[in-house]
Amino acid sequence: MEKTRTHRRKRAIMAGIAGAALAIGLGGLAYAGAMANTTTPTLKDYASTQGDHSNWILPAKNYNNDRYVDLSDITPANVAQLKPAWTFKIDDNGPIEAAPIIWHGTAYISSAHDHVYAIDVKTGKLKWQYSDNPHVIAFAANRGIALLDGKVYIATLDGKLVALDAETGKVVFSKLLVKDPANSFYTMAPLPYKDPKTGKAMLILGVSNGDWGGIGNVAAYNPTNGNELWQWNAVPGPGQKGHSTWSGDSWKRGGGAVWTMMAIDPKTDMLYANAGNPQPDFNGPARKGSNLYSDSLVALNISGAKPKMVWYHQFIPHDTHDWDPVMPPVLFNGKVDGKMMPLVADGDKAGNFWLLNSKTGALVNHLQVSMQYHQKLAPSLKGNVACPNTNGGVEYNGGTYDPKTNMIYLPSSNECGFWKSTKSVVYIAGQFYLGGAFPTFVGQNTGQLNAIDVSNGVFAWRKPEKLPMAGGALSTSTGLVFTGMENGDFAAFDATSAKKLWSYDTGSPIIAPPVAFTDGGTEYVAVASGPAGNQQLPTMPKDNKGTMLTMFALPK
Repeated sequence: MEKTRTHRRKRAIMAGIAGAALAIGLGGLAYAGAMANTTTPTLKDYASTQGDHSNWILPAKNYNNDRYVDLSDITPANVAQLKPAWTFKIDDNGPIEAAPIIWHGTAYISSAHDHVYAIDVKTGKLKWQYSDNPHVIAFAANRGIALLDGKVYIATLDGKLVALDAETGKVVFSKLLVKDPANSFYTMAPLPYKDPKTGKAMLILGVSNGDWGGIGNVAAYNPTNGNELWQWNAVPGPGQKGHSTWSGDSWKRGGGAVWTMMAIDPKTDMLYANAGNPQPDFNGPARKGSNLYSDSLVALNISGAKPKMVWYHQFIPHDTHDWDPVMPPVLFNGKVDGKMMPLVADGDKAGNFWLLNSKTGALVNHLQVSMQYHQKLAPSLKGNVACPNTNGGVEYNGGTYDPKTNMIYLPSSNECGFWKSTKSVVYIAGQFYLGGAFPTFVGQNTGQLNAIDVSNGVFAWRKPEKLPMAGGALSTSTGLVFTGMENGDFAAFDATSAKKLWSYDTGSPIIAPPVAFTDGGTEYVAVASGPAGNQQLPTMPKDNKGTMLTMFALPK
């Protein structure tokens, strides 16, 4: 009996230990789950970015790309008091076009050569760094990272999707996604979205190959392993609608790169993406026709097994000047002629601002925002002048929409070039497929910040600048517009009067967009700056203070 009781006591003790261990284990799992949810945003967080003032988790604030923040502390009355809270020096010294991604006190930013830095928001101290050395086809540029499932995702210049542990920066996986690394690569940030079919997460990416003899596409990938879920090609093949707009076999290297951020309407699962210029860039006779869907904004329904095009709007048929739309499309409901309308705003490197009905693609308004000259004159063998240059007009970071003023605030550039085409063009893997040389600069190069009244499609005001403007803009509910200059100044303007209220010289050209958020009761505004890269002009000094991220706040 005693042995039996002892045995029972042992079993009870063991059961208690096991139960305690199970409880601890379950608690640990629950804790780990909670940690996983706070380490990076969830799909629910991505669906509610507009009301989240403590974070900035998409490159242009939300799926609308409106770069509008509802913050109250920094106002026109006190913005002149803004001071640098800290400056973080980025050791990968190159042009920086990325907005920092902010999540629970950490700022993540990517550099020109696909390095990733995790920085403490309060102190500006480095938490961890991931350094890559990708093969670069022609130029180095990266426009941001994505956070999901405890990982940091970056799409690279050698066509890979790399997943990093968000707490340590260690590589979780690295997978080659592009079909041909000789002519295809990535510059845009992966876009996390909920797969309408499964409810699980997916990452959406556009491929960059617009000047190297590839075909652009938009594709979705499984974030756990990088496997492709679907793909849509920007250049239609045989039997597809629009294929007849390409002469002969020119479609096979037709271009249509998807360079930059896409917009999504979560209510309809409609994705809005810009397809870039046709190829060869400057040799029109090699690809007769309107060359669909190059230089177009396309609306894709992504709720099914494969994307379905709902509408497209081609801005420049048969482009011969590399004037593609690279501004992130901005989705919003705005008032036009006294009536609310669903709208999408876009801009191109030809110096045009476009306002379309987001449901139908119908043109609502068109406005010239940069100097234009000889736009109908194709490059010739002898050469000719046309404006803007390939890096003029509206560039990669675009504008912002303020619902209070019903205005789009949009930086743009005035540049002219001397263009020449070649008699013939031959595709060579890994080299430019242009049909001519990039144009040389001609004349003065200036810029302006444009305030466009959505209600009537005309300028409310324009603020001229001595250098081109490619830094993107941010608007606030207090009536401010922030933007960066290529002379290194970061500035704030009154949204109504256009008065410059504050500026700070970062020491390096700004071609990256600003962000704003609140952390620990302090409102911050941040922007990155570095060498001008492709935006470098002969008249600009080549010396600068290097690459950096600067965080600004009001004095406590």
